[in-house]
Amino acid sequence: MKRELEQLTEGEERIMQALWSLGEGSVNDVLAVLPEPKPKYTTVATFIKLLGNKGYVTHRAEGKSYIFTPAVSRDDYARKRMRTMLQNYFDGSFTRMVSFFSEHENLTTQEMDEIQKLMEEIRQKQ
Repeated sequence: MKRELEQLTEGEERIMQALWSLGEGSVNDVLAVLPEPKPKYTTVATFIKLLGNKGYVTHRAEGKSYIFTPAVSRDDYARKRMRTMLQNYFDGSFTRMVSFFSEHENLTTQEMDEIQKLMEEIRQKQ
């Protein structure tokens, strides 16, 4: 039985973003790709341990260190987060969500055209 993944804290998500961009890596590899101000090595190691406990990261020994790999893809996590946001803020309505972003994010005409084109492509596939 697959357990439900817990939502990540801001710090955990920052580490996962680094791991997703790397594909896999050591604590030092993760630290190297994090933007300034960089956290301490021990902070990154602690976050990775927490992520492992939550089921987001696996590891393997390589020499005297460990290589960490995302156990959850960026797409799977994004899908889960977006589904939660859709339910919690827009009552499950894609229309309300798109309307909200179009009103509050100053979409350009080009972005609106791209959204319309995407919707037409999806409609044709159905």
